[in-house]
Amino acid sequence: MTSVAFVSHTHSALTDESCSDLNQVVARAEALILEAVGDSLSLQLALSPNVARVAVMVADLQKIVVGLCVEAAGTIGSGGRLVIETRGLNDAKVEAQTASQPSLAQASEACAHLVVRAERGPTLPPVGPRKASLRPDAPLGVAALEALLDGISGRLERVAVAESGLAYIAHLPYVSASNSSGRMPVASTRGGEVILLVEDEPQVQAVTARILRAFGYSVITAHNERTALAQAEQYGAAISLVVSDLVLPGVSGADLVRRLRQPCEHARVLYMSGYSPEHVGALVEGASFLRKPFTAQELVTMVRDLLAASVH
Repeated sequence: MTSVAFVSHTHSALTDESCSDLNQVVARAEALILEAVGDSLSLQLALSPNVARVAVMVADLQKIVVGLCVEAAGTIGSGGRLVIETRGLNDAKVEAQTASQPSLAQASEACAHLVVRAERGPTLPPVGPRKASLRPDAPLGVAALEALLDGISGRLERVAVAESGLAYIAHLPYVSASNSSGRMPVASTRGGEVILLVEDEPQVQAVTARILRAFGYSVITAHNERTALAQAEQYGAAISLVVSDLVLPGVSGADLVRRLRQPCEHARVLYMSGYSPEHVGALVEGASFLRKPFTAQELVTMVRDLLAASVH
């Protein structure tokens, strides 16, 4: 199974001291989670675009994320994966496993949900490089998490679900400035540049797109040469960066990028592959390379640097 890891990233401030961008805090907490639960579990994140900023300090929100992951991991032992979701207004509710167990209501304008559950499975290799230098404080237990959430007008809920048996759900208050839809723009690393992502593996495409969107980029996707060329014709010069697998069905990423040059003549290029470039031919001049499996930090850092270079 191909994994793309989410990892802690601290190159810029997330928010002011009184509130946090829930999606960004969750997306950047992978290293802390792995330090707390070990490498026998993989991570899967599902970040909702319907989530606004929450009235929780970044440090407290990190404690909640890590604490819930530790509690969820403890329900299955080693092996399997942690599934971490954010939910906002109009997102589907978490369904209870039994009729007697109340299910989670959909998020209201005043509340976002952080949902953590563990799913049993075979022991997997690490999803990304270990960050041995990170030694977080001891994770908070359930009682401490409940007290922390109570102090910020939130609450902790435990719901029986079919996938894993138990989901931990933190109800987090939005900041009072949230608009009536419950949406707020995710903070962008720059200006929401358009990225064309070409990847034929559905899981890798979905996770990579989710990472980039969580950091404020507009992402359009393609899974082969035909769809990539169609997207390029449609968006043309609006595409600032092409992120392409180096090995695609029927064509190399390098050959595809050469064909994209006319509609996307100013776009920067980032290749990604589990193979080294030498195995599949030379790269297009000026392109960069990211080896799989990669972490979210590695991906976003390289994307940010490439886009920053394109304006000089």
